Amino acid sequence: MQEVESIASRQAPGQVPLSILVPGAGLGRLCADLCSMGHHVLGNEFSFYMLLASAYVLNHSARLHQWTVHPWLHSGCNHFTSASQLRGLAIPDVLPEDLTAPGELGMVAGDFVEVFARPEYQAVFDVVATCFFIDTAHNVIDYLETIVAVLKPGGSWVNLGPLLYHWAEPQEGPDEPNIELSLEEIEAVAGRLGLVMQRRDVVKAPFASNRQSMFESTYTCSFWTMTKGPGS
Repeated sequence: MQEVESIASRQAPGQVPLSILVPGAGLGRLCADLCSMGHHVLGNEFSFYMLLASAYVLNHSARLHQWTVHPWLHSGCNHFTSASQLRGLAIPDVLPEDLTAPGELGMVAGDFVEVFARPEYQAVFDVVATCFFIDTAHNVIDYLETIVAVLKPGGSWVNLGPLLYHWAEPQEGPDEPNIELSLEEIEAVAGRLGLVMQRRDVVKAPFASNRQSMFESTYTCSFWTMTKGPGS
């Protein structure tokens, strides 16, 4: 959020609001938060389950804490107490309409590489924002090429996440080549595709964390901002 705000502050008059693409949008919270800054945001998600839940919350929330969910009900591991396992969480914590009102929010369903190969999506976004996304690819180079294609010249790619490649383990079904690059290799490929590193950092980030559990997972994530160079 702060990085996108910084990018927006450097834009010339008339270039704000930004046009932002969020691949792997999940439940849509990042999209809504970016929209709350007044930008035009397009989310993309492949999972039907994520799309169903996000559409319901984004479009049918009438009040704060309208529903109660029990995220840990079916997990019997690492609970200090039974009450901790059974406890509920009230959602939403903020009304989506309050977040999205300043900007524009849309959602496109489908595979990121296939959807954004369409001509209407070429070189149209000021920012691509990815969060815990690039390791969902069979071939991460396909993702990089697509990100470069959809960015305007001078546009920025802001990324946060680990490299827990989802397809690294053998899968049932038709064989599909999987490429798992190191962080160093990803940065090298990005450079060859015309992306220029502007900021690089390492961030500790919890994932699906239960703060009352005996176990918590935290990733040491790469965080960067790259810009699309001329001629890319």
